[in-house]
Amino acid sequence: MSQPPKIASSLNHVAYLTEDTAATRKFYEEVLGFPLVGAVRNDYDPEADLNRPSIHTFFAMTSGEVIAFFEIDGVKRPPKDDVPTWARHFAMNVDSMDDLKAWRQRLLDNRVQVTDIVDHDGVWQSIYFMDPNQVLLEFTYQARELTSEDRSKAEQMVDDWVAGAREPV
Repeated sequence: MSQPPKIASSLNHVAYLTEDTAATRKFYEEVLGFPLVGAVRNDYDPEADLNRPSIHTFFAMTSGEVIAFFEIDGVKRPPKDDVPTWARHFAMNVDSMDDLKAWRQRLLDNRVQVTDIVDHDGVWQSIYFMDPNQVLLEFTYQARELTSEDRSKAEQMVDDWVAGAREPV
């Protein structure tokens, strides 16, 4: 049996649907400061096996990682399902609490609804907001490195969950 390949080194991009490329571009470039770094046009939908124009746009973070969007002619966002909105989100790192607070203020200044800072177990401090496509975004500051103790705790928590222990904590 061969050895597994080297683990992926970083995220390249995640892709979401947009119904308005212009609004998406304006939000990501003007509000978040993520430059448009690439776009791909296509006129064929291989899954539907039909001619259907689309554009795939890419907006970069300083790390080079990208959030991307597809606008596909005639395709609308599906209706909301039963999954809680908070269960699907895209989280991005910031370097300090000061940066997190500054981002919160910038979003408010741009009339973007944003949460107060949320403390996640003293490890992550986060703010949440929606983009024009109803993608829930998170800016998060990780206050400390995760340790072997965190890993052990996580392993036990997952083992308990899988075994059916689902009582409130």
